[in-house]
Amino acid sequence: GELSWEDGGEEVTVRVTLPAGTKSRDVRLDLKEQWARLSVGTLPEGKREPLCGKLFQPINAADCEWHIEDGPGSLRTLTLSLEKKRKMRWVLLTRND
Repeated sequence: GELSWEDGGEEVTVRVTLPAGTKSRDVRLDLKEQWARLSVGTLPEGKREPLCGKLFQPINAADCEWHIEDGPGSLRTLTLSLEKKRKMRWVLLTRND
């Protein structure tokens, strides 16, 4: 579950590399205004939550979307779009305060 993210202005895009054979039903996503937890059942024990914590800034949780597509080789990629509540630059994905 290698995770990368980028700030696209109005939204933040998170990408997670998943094992071959991962389906939508293997994924559980919980979003709140400033908190996210992504769980993937096909990832190794102890690494099943590539994203969990307080987000850098608030999001419009109801407007966020995700999908899985084929990635490099036999891997798959989950792409999550987080719709920002305020159009400000994110310097971190999650914060520990």
